[in-house]
Amino acid sequence: VRVTQAKKLLRLGMPIPQAALETGFVDQSHLTRHFKRQVGVTPGQYALDSKNVQDRSARSFYTHSRG
Repeated sequence: VRVTQAKKLLRLGMPIPQAALETGFVDQSHLTRHFKRQVGVTPGQYALDSKNVQDRSARSFYTHSRG
């Protein structure tokens, strides 16, 4: 449950240390251990991938909406 909530916060752009504290982890490394075990990537990799997907979606929207 905490990792799922951390994923949501990271997708919204929250910094990893803040997401860790907001979701009840003692610190960033505590979140990272649990996150990587459950998700398969570190929170940093996940946040970067989420940002890249959002950037691609925005580019695709603007490219297609211009005609």
